[in-house]
Amino acid sequence: KAKYRLALDIPENWEGMANGPLESSEIKEGRKHLQFAETKPFSTYVLAFTAGDFKKKTATRAGREMTMLFRESDTEKVERNADEIFDLHAASIAWMEDYTDIDMPFQKFDFALLPGFQYGGMEHIGAIFYREASLMLEEDATKNQQLGRASLIAHETAHMWFGDMVTMQWFNDVWLKEVFANFMAAKIVNPSFPEINHELRFLFAHQPSAYSEDRSEGSHPIQQELDNLKNAGTLYGRIIYQKAPVVMRQLETLVGEQIFREGLREYLQEFAYGNATWDDLINILDAKSELDLKTWSEVWVKAASMPVYESQLLEGDGETSPQLLLKAQPNPATGQYWSQQTQVAFIYPDEIIRKTVTLGGEETAVDFPDKADSPAAILPNASAIAYGYFQLDEASQEYLLANAASLEDPLLRGASWMALEEAMLRGDLDPDILFNTFLAALEQETEPLNRQHLLGRLSGLYWRYSTDQQRRERAPVLESSIWGLLTNTSDASAKSAYWSTYLSIAMSPEALDRLEAIWASTREAPVRLTESRLSSLAHSLAIKRPEQSNTILAELPDRIENPDRLRRLDFVRPALSSDVSERDAFFESLKDPENRAVEPWVGEALGYLHHPLRAESALKYIRPSLEMMEEIQATGDIFFPRSWIGATLSGHHSPEAAQIVRDFLAENPDFSYRLKNKVLMAADPVFRSAELKGKG
Repeated sequence: KAKYRLALDIPENWEGMANGPLESSEIKEGRKHLQFAETKPFSTYVLAFTAGDFKKKTATRAGREMTMLFRESDTEKVERNADEIFDLHAASIAWMEDYTDIDMPFQKFDFALLPGFQYGGMEHIGAIFYREASLMLEEDATKNQQLGRASLIAHETAHMWFGDMVTMQWFNDVWLKEVFANFMAAKIVNPSFPEINHELRFLFAHQPSAYSEDRSEGSHPIQQELDNLKNAGTLYGRIIYQKAPVVMRQLETLVGEQIFREGLREYLQEFAYGNATWDDLINILDAKSELDLKTWSEVWVKAASMPVYESQLLEGDGETSPQLLLKAQPNPATGQYWSQQTQVAFIYPDEIIRKTVTLGGEETAVDFPDKADSPAAILPNASAIAYGYFQLDEASQEYLLANAASLEDPLLRGASWMALEEAMLRGDLDPDILFNTFLAALEQETEPLNRQHLLGRLSGLYWRYSTDQQRRERAPVLESSIWGLLTNTSDASAKSAYWSTYLSIAMSPEALDRLEAIWASTREAPVRLTESRLSSLAHSLAIKRPEQSNTILAELPDRIENPDRLRRLDFVRPALSSDVSERDAFFESLKDPENRAVEPWVGEALGYLHHPLRAESALKYIRPSLEMMEEIQATGDIFFPRSWIGATLSGHHSPEAAQIVRDFLAENPDFSYRLKNKVLMAADPVFRSAELKGKG
């Protein structure tokens, strides 16, 4: 770690920001000289400055002055968002100071909003960078978007303590700073959103994303060995960002909230402005607890894979009550079993009885409640903090397919949807049945988080787990349902969610005629057509109405004022072209690293190249994209390899696509182990959809 002093010499009409407080600003001969004060000690990876043609806002909250640099040109949008952005930062700082009993560790707290930033946020001391669109929300932003912004701000704020003040000793513990940022963020946002079911929010924000990588052939431990810093970027992923916070909540549950908080305070105080390891923290907590936390850590943190539990129903014999037997599969690498706490929900027609259960060995038997009748269904994981695949018994699966939408508790509904989807992904449930179940459930779901989850799952089932024929048959039904929900609600957040999904799934001539009329302004839009929504509408039509593509894409720039958005549109336009040769030329251009400089734009463009409706013509891009992975990792930022291959495979669901990936990996046995994991994670839905269709 080191202290830094920085000076910037920039055009006089620019603004600049760095880690340290601004000492002086002098304009001379058309130039502006900014001198920043010496910082406190910090690690080199959070050294940062930015300078450019920014606008600036400064606000004071609880005696702390904060400055925000931004590029957004829509003044109404800025005014609508600015106070909330400052408020959320102030609330996050106050919460962290109270929880840790340590004042904000650095001299100042400013942030810059960058349109093409490759991450959602980055925790530079005194100069946090954010992707502008993540914080500058539309007036009718969905509840998920609002929560996402609050969580992102809380995440980056928590890093001032976890990561910036106390830093991992080496990057094999890089997860340690990220787990506490996400873990704290989940706690911080609660007071700002009292109307939200935060246990449901935690469930949806973590387990589905973590499962998507942990159930794949590319699963890896939370803690990963790193032999060379140049490969540090390959460590990052959903297992670090989403699985680890669930594991941390299990640890908090095991030792108790008070002991856990005391341990974290001791950890921060002992290693302030220095470096520490995961084992340092475990040693502190181990001394305060009677549990064997080192063994617990070996299973959860240092070994790969996710728990899998088989459900068996055991009949009583008159002396013993009937039981649910949860049989755990051992960790395939270590042979050990995961210890965790869950809740089992016994569902009766007139009530739901929950039992808290501690899992730890090969088998755990749970007695049925003392009732005369047997439960109609058993949900073996009705907890927001349990982790793994909990198999449903056959009768419970049938009951939940028919009745989960009617369960009164939103968390139970959400947990049921997840259990059913996991059953489908593992081959225990027909995707067609799940699609019809989710569509029926959507039409009666009122909880915003459950609604958003169902919309996302329906879209995935529609595009990835449907044959072309099934999609054509489903399109009118799905379109009609979502359009009806969209036009019959007055909830602005719900409208926004329905509109985004409708735009994604619209495919029938009637639906596309409707969208084209909205584009041409001959029909009123059911939502406010912001520049962002206009762009999405034009892009959707360009892909689905290729004969109109050139006209629509030529008209779009005339309806956009934001200069950064115009540059983005100019970049992605060739990927939207109806001319295959133009798309081919665009893909070839991506082989030049200079053309991959703005990584979010590249990811968006790849999504258009590989749209499901173009999947067959895009098969030829998969192999060269895989061949570029090592260069992508060497020239791009930390998340780019995963986003590159994820966007490449996003629209594919065919056996041909799956085989291209399998062949590449088989023919390249020396391919980077960590990049191979990224490929296997991204390809997992392709493998599963191809396998499920093969069974069909």
